[in-house]
Amino acid sequence: MNSINARQIAYEVLYTIIQEDGYSNITLNKYFNQYKIQEQDKRFISEVVYGTIKNKIYLEHILKSYSKGRVKPKVKVILSMSIYQLLYMDKTPNFAIIDEAVKLSKKVAGNITGKFVNGILRNIERHASNLDLKYRNNTEQFCIENSCPNELYNILKEQYGVEKAQKIVVSFNEKSKNSIRYNPLKITKKELIEKLGDAVSESEICEDSLVLNKLNLDSSLFTKGYYIIQDEASALVATSIGLPLDNKYKILDTCAAPGGKSLHIASKYFNSSLISCDKYIHKLKLIEDNKEKLGITNIQVKEQDATLTNDSFTDKFDIVVCDVPCSGIGVIKNKPEIKYKITNAYVEDIAKLQYEILENSKHYVKQGGTLLYSTCTIDKRENIQNIEKFLKENRDFILEKITLNNSIVKTRDNGVLEILPDEYSCDGFFIAKLKKMEAKC
Repeated sequence: MNSINARQIAYEVLYTIIQEDGYSNITLNKYFNQYKIQEQDKRFISEVVYGTIKNKIYLEHILKSYSKGRVKPKVKVILSMSIYQLLYMDKTPNFAIIDEAVKLSKKVAGNITGKFVNGILRNIERHASNLDLKYRNNTEQFCIENSCPNELYNILKEQYGVEKAQKIVVSFNEKSKNSIRYNPLKITKKELIEKLGDAVSESEICEDSLVLNKLNLDSSLFTKGYYIIQDEASALVATSIGLPLDNKYKILDTCAAPGGKSLHIASKYFNSSLISCDKYIHKLKLIEDNKEKLGITNIQVKEQDATLTNDSFTDKFDIVVCDVPCSGIGVIKNKPEIKYKITNAYVEDIAKLQYEILENSKHYVKQGGTLLYSTCTIDKRENIQNIEKFLKENRDFILEKITLNNSIVKTRDNGVLEILPDEYSCDGFFIAKLKKMEAKC
C-alpha cells in the first residue's frame, strides 16, 4: 500500500471518529479488516489517527490562528492530521506531508481547496518552531495545549485539586504500554517469556501481565492463544478476587462483553464455572470466539440485561463481578475521543446506571460470597461514592481490603484500588471488593 492510500485511510478513519462520533479502536479495526494493509502502514495510520485525536483541540487552535474564516469539516480533518504530522512526525519530509495533503484535499473537496490547504500548511511550516498562538489566561493555555475540554478539566480539578488534575491531563496524551496477559491454559509465564525473549518484560502492576516492546498481532503466539491483549489495570480485576484458585466456585460476570475480564477469571479459576452476561448478543460472540481460541471450556455466555432481575440467579453465586459501563475517563490514553464526550450530566447519568446494576447484582451473591465492582474511570461519582452509598443502604455487605501479589500498586486506606493514569503508566481503574454477610436485623 502506498503512502497516499495510507493517508486516505487515516483521513477516513479520522472523519468517522470526529464527525460521526465513532470510536477509534473500532473504526481502525474495521478499516484494517476491510483492506489488506501492511504492518508498517498500520503503524503509520494508527499514529496519525491517535495523535490527531489526542491533540485535536491544540491542532484546531493552530489552524484557527493561521486561517481566515470557516473551514469545512472534511478539510479541517485533512489539515489537522497534516499539522500533526508536521509538528510531531519527523520521519516524513515536510514537503511530502504538504504535497500528500494537497492531493488528498483535491480528491475530497476539489482543486481550489488544494491551493487553500497548501497555503495554510506552508505558513504553519514556516512558523513551526515559534507558533504565534494567543491565549486568554494560563488555564486556557494549559487546556488547549493538552487538548483537554474545559468541563473535563474542571471535573478533575474539583475532585483531585489543580496540581493532580494537571498531572492526570498530561498523562492522557502519553503512549500506553503494549500490555498482554499470558494464557495459563496453554503456556506458563516463564515459557512465554523465554519464547518472546528480549521483546518482553514482566509487569510490575499485575502478576499475570507482560509488556511487549512492540505489538505484533500476526505473531503465531498471539494467533494460537498463548496470550491476549489486556491492559495491566484491567487484569487486576481477576487478581483482586483473591480466593484460592483450586476451589470450585460459581461465578457470574454481569456486564461481560467484550470479555477480557471473564476470560481472565475463567482461565485463572480453572476449576470453577462462569456465566458471562451482556445485553448485546453481538458482543457475546467476541467472548465465544476468544474462549475457543484460548482453550477455555468453563464459560457459558448468556444474553442478559444487567439492570433486569433474573430470579434463577438469586443467591446462586460465590463470586459476582460487576464491571459496569462507565464514562471511560481512565482509558483516554487508548481511546482519546472519550475526553471530548465527558460532561457532568453524562457522568451523573452513568453513575445512576452503575448503581442500578450494583443494586440488582447484589441479589445473586450467596451469603459469604464476593461482589466485585470495577470501572475504567476515575470520576469519584462512579467509583467510591457509589460504593459508599451501597454500603449505607446494604448493611449485609462489608468492604474487604484488596490484596495483590507481586504488584507495586498500593491499596487505598479504605481497601479499594484506585489507580490514576499518571501514577503507574497504565489505565485508570477502580476496584472495590464487597463481602455479603448474614443480614442484620
